[in-house]
Amino acid sequence: MFQQTDQADARVDSRPAGVQLRARRSPALVALGILLVVLGGLGSAALFSLNGEQHGVVTVAADIRRGDTVAREDLTVVDVPGTLAVEAADAALLDTMVGQHALTDLPKGSFPRPEHFGADPLPDGEALVGLRLPLGRLPTADMPPGTGVLLVSLADGAQWDTAAQVAARPVLLDDGASYSVNVRVPDPDALEVARLSAADQLALVVVSEDA
Repeated sequence: MFQQTDQADARVDSRPAGVQLRARRSPALVALGILLVVLGGLGSAALFSLNGEQHGVVTVAADIRRGDTVAREDLTVVDVPGTLAVEAADAALLDTMVGQHALTDLPKGSFPRPEHFGADPLPDGEALVGLRLPLGRLPTADMPPGTGVLLVSLADGAQWDTAAQVAARPVLLDDGASYSVNVRVPDPDALEVARLSAADQLALVVVSEDA
């Protein structure tokens, strides 16, 4: 019995030191490895495609305050993926924005659009008045900056009105029943407009450009 064991040990010891037993490979692990390699390649290809489809858009390089004249150094162009979900102005529109007046505050890093720029929001001879108007005293249709309006007094026996322009789109207030809107009015009428608005005796009517 001991003689057979010694012979078996001798056969094991006679194997060259450089020869090792080869482990058996699992077909499932091999298939999983191939799948991971393929998926990795597809992911890399998709990422490369995403980064490759880029285009230039305008972005704000320094904070711009409402009413400021936009200088060239206030804006810059950045490349963004074609799948960017944010609406942005094409780089070709940059020159049309320079020299315009900002109609709203534009923080650094934001993506301005052409409608954010226009003529001086407060030319000489005009005043900016903030109104709070309840539903029914102004149209609910969109009123972008520059919309011509007529401010009408609702005071008893009064027949007073004045032409004005919307300076910023009306904003529905938290009460859900009134709007805040900024309007440009002639200087001589600013005090009366503010008084009527505070007394809840003012209505805003949109007028045509030919009016």
